[in-house]
This record gives sequence, structure tokens and C-alpha cells, in this order.
Amino acid sequence: MNNETSDQAFFKNFAIITVIFILFSIFITILSIVFASNPSKENHKDELISLIDKRTSPISNENLSSNPKIKSTIQLAAGAPSDASNSGEKIYKMVCGSCHDNGAAGSPITGNQSQWASRISEGIDHLYDSAINGIGVMPAKGGLASLSDEDVKAAVDYIIEKSK
Repeated sequence: MNNETSDQAFFKNFAIITVIFILFSIFITILSIVFASNPSKENHKDELISLIDKRTSPISNENLSSNPKIKSTIQLAAGAPSDASNSGEKIYKMVCGSCHDNGAAGSPITGNQSQWASRISEGIDHLYDSAINGIGVMPAKGGLASLSDEDVKAAVDYIIEKSK
């Protein structure tokens, strides 16, 4: 075989393989269009929506705000104005105690003098600043941004009183 004949054979084989590949691609595309469009999905759209609504509907309509503890938490979370009833102890129990009662995330435990001694020695203003603006993993105002600075300071005073 000479070069011209081998070149013709190459181009002939290349053309055949290319045509086969293109036809195969068209066949696969047609199959995907046929099987991807499922008309039965459209028929069940309303049924699916009703099932989703049923599964995500509330279990009951009980109003828990009649419970005094829940009511005060709701008022604090909603940004109710501070009043005398927002004592340091009350705020501590609703916000701070979730971590400082058990030392969660390395927080000092309220009442543990050895854990609080070094912090108290840094000064009350430093403690206020840490509680209001957050420090380490503790979020600002314990995560309840609706608290006033005075409320946070009252909670800090309560913690210091219990930890001296």
C-alpha cells in the first residue's frame, strides 16, 4: 500500500466512525427527551401539593403564651421594653443559664469561685463589655439581641454575686 491509499483508508474509517458517533448521540438525545418528559407528573401536581400541605401543617393550635414563663420569654424575644421585672436573675435563667449552669462550650459555671476569680479581677466593665458584645463562642447579649445593655449588666451582676 502506498501513502495515498492508506490516507484514503484512514479518512474513510474516520468518516464512518464519526457518522456512527453522531447517529448514536442523536439516538441517546431522543431517548432522554422521551423518557425525561413524564406527563404523569403534571397530573399529580395537585395531589403532591396537598400532601406537602398536610405534612407541614401544625399538629395543634395550642396557645402556649398563657404559661407565664413562656410569656416572659416571648416578650423578651419580641423586644419588649425593659422593666423592673427583668431582674438579673430572671434574665440569667432565661438566657445565660443555658450555658453557665453546666459549663457548655467552656463557659465558667455560675457559683464556681475558682472559675470566676480571674474574670472578676479584670473588672466589672470588662465583664459587662464581654457580655454585651460577646467573647469567644458566647454571642453578644447571650444571643438575645433584644435585651438592653442594662438587662445584660443586671444578669452579669447576678452572676458575680453568685460567684464571689
